Amino acid sequence: MIKLFILFVWLAMLVPEASAASPAFFRTVAPIQAICTRGGPEVIIEELLDKYNEKPVHAMQLTPTIQMYIAENRNNPSSTLFLHNSKVNQTCIFWAAEDYLRTIETESLPAKKPGGVEIES
Repeated sequence: MIKLFILFVWLAMLVPEASAASPAFFRTVAPIQAICTRGGPEVIIEELLDKYNEKPVHAMQLTPTIQMYIAENRNNPSSTLFLHNSKVNQTCIFWAAEDYLRTIETESLPAKKPGGVEIES
């Protein structure tokens, strides 16, 4: 009886939820391995430039304390995404690729207006 119940629960988890609209958004924490260093992004930038001839070409302020950088070398081609958290004074590489960013030429869209999408906590 317990085996049948466990099998039923397992099968229920495999069947995707039926949704007529777009998928719901939700918050979660995803475990991911990263290579980190104490301090600002200078150490990682220097290492990427010396060993892979990659230089930062994109930067974005994600939050008041977290900055995102993408370094790349189009001639190699290679690219690396890393984040710097000034609050804890730590910089981490989250993704490295044997490729570089390609800009897709599209028409500019109107500005986003936050508040239209509810995110479950």
